[in-house]
Amino acid sequence: MNDSNFERDMDCKIHEPLSPKEGFVFVGKLEDFSKGKGRVFKVDGKSVAVFRVDDRCFAINDICPHQGASLGKGRLKGFVVSCPWHHQQFDIRSGFGPDGGGYCVVNYDVVVDKGNVFVCLKKRDWLTGE
Repeated sequence: MNDSNFERDMDCKIHEPLSPKEGFVFVGKLEDFSKGKGRVFKVDGKSVAVFRVDDRCFAINDICPHQGASLGKGRLKGFVVSCPWHHQQFDIRSGFGPDGGGYCVVNYDVVVDKGNVFVCLKKRDWLTGE
């Protein structure tokens, strides 16, 4: 298994003075994220893979639903990450497969503010909008 596209990081806690919005967690500086590589964080006890594409970051659940591989170790091509074990693919913008079918993973809101990268694990309920 090739880990050259993977960086593991520390547990992240909410940093009130840095957070641009309630519920967002600071995970690092934009300059610390290599383009095209995943970084994995523990945010509120969940493994989250964060990817940088140009000057934007995207976050998804790190665990592949197929057999539990770390998607942060996967290969990123454009906006699609491939699972390192069985090559299942996920669009990091939506969490869905690139063709809209198959497995999907939860994606999370990301804000880049003044070079700081924040992730929010709170998701709106699709049915109630809350």
